[in-house]
Amino acid sequence: MTRVLVTGGGGRLGRHVVAELLPHHDVTVLDHIAPEADVPSIVGSILDRDSIAPVFKGQDAVIHLAAHDADASDRVEEAGFIRTNVEGTFNVFDLAQQAGIKRFVHCSSVAALNISDENPPERLPISPDHPCRPSGAYGLSKKMGEAVAQRFAMTSDMEIVCLRPTLVVYDWVVHTLITTSATVDGPPLPAMPKKPEWHGYDEIIPGSRSWVSGVDAGRAFRAALEHPAPGFGPYFVAATDNHTHLPTLQLVEREFGSLPELHALERFSADPRASIYDVAPTTAALGWQPQERWADLITRVFGPDGLDDSRSLQELFP
Repeated sequence: MTRVLVTGGGGRLGRHVVAELLPHHDVTVLDHIAPEADVPSIVGSILDRDSIAPVFKGQDAVIHLAAHDADASDRVEEAGFIRTNVEGTFNVFDLAQQAGIKRFVHCSSVAALNISDENPPERLPISPDHPCRPSGAYGLSKKMGEAVAQRFAMTSDMEIVCLRPTLVVYDWVVHTLITTSATVDGPPLPAMPKKPEWHGYDEIIPGSRSWVSGVDAGRAFRAALEHPAPGFGPYFVAATDNHTHLPTLQLVEREFGSLPELHALERFSADPRASIYDVAPTTAALGWQPQERWADLITRVFGPDGLDDSRSLQELFP
């Protein structure tokens, strides 16, 4: 049993990480809100160094999730992203170092790369050394957070692992992603009753954008915590497939106007819906690989007949 401090453990991703850790480790949560899980917790801000410093004492490891997420842009100014996600991250690293923490798992994001019209993929699959050109405050804060992590990896005795999750998909957003992808990609999928707890995204998520289930993301953070010699990374945390029924290369060409250099054509021949992100380095370093494909997530959330009796899930999402 390892004593693990999880910052942001009361948040959406944090709940999955804490749930994954609890059977195996002694977990304490530091967050600005109390977690739902029955776990020791401290309510506090990562910007308030003096008040949270005692929390780090006696801990063996830290998993750092506390941050403003991308969808906070409607209520957080750009400076707020930098202050919390960079200054706050520095505080957590610095206090962990002072407390003699042995292992530190840092949550970055693929937003640090900014794969978009501004920075289309130079090659597929995208490897962790792909150029990072963030333009938005969130992506910039995540890239700066990685620089903070690298600094402490060079100057401290902590073993530091940096993870880059893609879009983390929780059960309550699956309905929205199915609906929006059907609107963009066709053919239309039958409408499903919407439960009150199923909240949606206001934006349409591009079909080539990769995803990972909250359950698999939680498993990735546990793997980064427990592996005996993980290395810094950064490591992508992504499902093996996209969240539409269309081939990935078709989606990429449509969304970016052309196909980039293909480094592993056989990857997309064997699995036409393969993710644009390469998780092979993650598997090699941490022993983690995603267990849920899109069809698995739909089956778990809606049941085997959740889409349509006449079209099996295997036909839509092999």
